[in-house]
Amino acid sequence: MQRALWVGLMLWASSARAQPVTDPNAVPPLAQIRDEKQLAEALATITQDPAIRVDDDKNRRLAAALMTEGVRQLQAQSYEQALANFLEAYAKFPSPKILLNIASTLRDMGRLADAANTYQRYLADPATGPERITEVKELLIKLDQELTVLTIRVQPRGSDVSIDAGPFITVGGSLQTRVRAGIHLVRVRNDDGSSEVTVNGFEREAKEISVEVKPAVTPPTNPPTTNPPTAQTPPKPPAPPPEHVDGWLVTGRQYATDNATSSERHVLTGFGGPVMRPIVPNYDVDDEGLVTVAPVEGRRISSGLVGVLRIDGKGRGIAGGLGIAFAPLDSVELELAGLKAEDWGVYAGMRVRFLTGWLRPYVGGGVPLFFFTDETTMSSAIALGLRGAGGLELKVNGHLSVQADVGIEHFFNVKDAIVHGKRPDETVFVPTVGVIGRL
Repeated sequence: MQRALWVGLMLWASSARAQPVTDPNAVPPLAQIRDEKQLAEALATITQDPAIRVDDDKNRRLAAALMTEGVRQLQAQSYEQALANFLEAYAKFPSPKILLNIASTLRDMGRLADAANTYQRYLADPATGPERITEVKELLIKLDQELTVLTIRVQPRGSDVSIDAGPFITVGGSLQTRVRAGIHLVRVRNDDGSSEVTVNGFEREAKEISVEVKPAVTPPTNPPTTNPPTAQTPPKPPAPPPEHVDGWLVTGRQYATDNATSSERHVLTGFGGPVMRPIVPNYDVDDEGLVTVAPVEGRRISSGLVGVLRIDGKGRGIAGGLGIAFAPLDSVELELAGLKAEDWGVYAGMRVRFLTGWLRPYVGGGVPLFFFTDETTMSSAIALGLRGAGGLELKVNGHLSVQADVGIEHFFNVKDAIVHGKRPDETVFVPTVGVIGRL
């Protein structure tokens, strides 16, 4: 049974090893990729797409670096900073695949209307491939069950529309966007005239309103006397605004942009606060064009499952253990595991690492407990001990590490007991080897 448990754990952990990204449509969600090389390959499938044109080819590499840092921030649950990085990457390299990461981050933040509008932008992008269209449409339908789809029609043409004090957007005829259910303030302006409308939207409602802006009345004035104009080339008329605009991250004061119809958006701190700047990490580009970002201390080691073999120092047998490893800090990890040899037991302990790179020397300590039958009294008892150990953990990849240590355990209440026909040692030498599969 112990051997089967150990082999099963090894097979489970080995399945988490990084695999080369050969099919861009099979790339897992970026936040789930812990291996640095696999993340670089996944981002390369996005940023090296020749169908997305950029003015400066360096923006492809910059976008990959911004996305890498965004994933790190997402794994640390720093959602606003992750969003700031993803939006900056999209502004530099407007790939619809980046929109999927923006949308999923917005969903995690509870900004369902913004997530839905991002999915809509993904579906409307001409560069979007057919691979995930059905999936995204299903997500959008599900989100729309909690939102209002608001369509605003304006008169005259070319009026500017603002929702909940968000940026003004010039539209030819209409603007459509998803908003949370509830009350919203719509402002429409044209030249010196303006109008305001309060809208109350309900879940699963498609609401359409029309807003007409009447020009402001100004008193007539006598025109100043001027010389006859000389012949000049008339200025080129401005391009007409789009007839229909799908609003994207334009509701309220959570985002900023100089052009609400562009792909540029910035995250505002709080509601209408200062712009949250993206983090641009140091990065290198190899001969194959892969972007590698330098690792950042404090965000390398995650929690996971631990499997361990405890070896009796006198060669009398082994005990298998399976449990959880919780890493509140890279340098500190807490363990809780169930143990099974001839008797059942529990181990609760802690290890402190001196290094957190590929080689991770550590010291550890904890409390082993074993439940046994004392044959002198034929009663159940608990062997309570203390353990001290020193060892080395080796990182295999972002999901898997192996460890080995040597330890001494002392048990306090076994001096007079008889267990399985013999008297147990009070102090024992117990090396361990183990594997940790991380999330």
